[in-house]
Amino acid sequence: MFSGLIRRHPDQASAALGAVLGSLPWAGHLSGRVGVEKAVAQTAAGGAVVVWDPVREGEGDVVLAGASLRPDAMTFVLTQACSHPTVPCDQDRLDRLEIPAMPGHGDRNGTAMHTAVDLAAATGTGVSAAERAATIRRLASPDARPGDFLRPGHVFPLAARAGGFAGRAGHTEAAVELCRAAAQPIVALIYEVMNPDGTMAELAELERFALRWGLPLVEIADLVRWL
Repeated sequence: MFSGLIRRHPDQASAALGAVLGSLPWAGHLSGRVGVEKAVAQTAAGGAVVVWDPVREGEGDVVLAGASLRPDAMTFVLTQACSHPTVPCDQDRLDRLEIPAMPGHGDRNGTAMHTAVDLAAATGTGVSAAERAATIRRLASPDARPGDFLRPGHVFPLAARAGGFAGRAGHTEAAVELCRAAAQPIVALIYEVMNPDGTMAELAELERFALRWGLPLVEIADLVRWL
């Protein structure tokens, strides 16, 4: 197929190949611009992406856009990634919703943790997949107000650094930049992938996870380069 494309489009072989490769339903470890475009398209469609950070944390996170987050997606990360969900947001949103930073200097990776919240309108404890998903969707809503949330709660916002990747090239910033590129509100769910034995998944294990669930796996360095 590829040799035929090159013969038919000798002067535009690169563009023709890029169009075909970009349309393939690939999962697993994807690199370069095509991988980033697949990750953005997956985010825009409400799907999950795995983002690998080999430099800062040596971990991979499942990333989903918050505005369209459904209970089944929340259930997926809670039961299959088996780690700690957090919610990257833009700092302006957290300021507007009066969600303050947690006291202290934060972790060794400079993660800007903010006060956990629950949706005030919920009727349960706030910890169920449905209620956590509803809290996250409300954080993403353009008409959300400070009174919509109880503090503290079970959803843990993180503030992305100003300037995107120029300020910090971590999972928090990768998640908000994926949302931005996908024309989604700047609220995401991220969830580190943990192995069943309690250790953090490394690249080979992340690729098996991504292939099992049909998810694209991209590296932060490619997101920095192409977004």
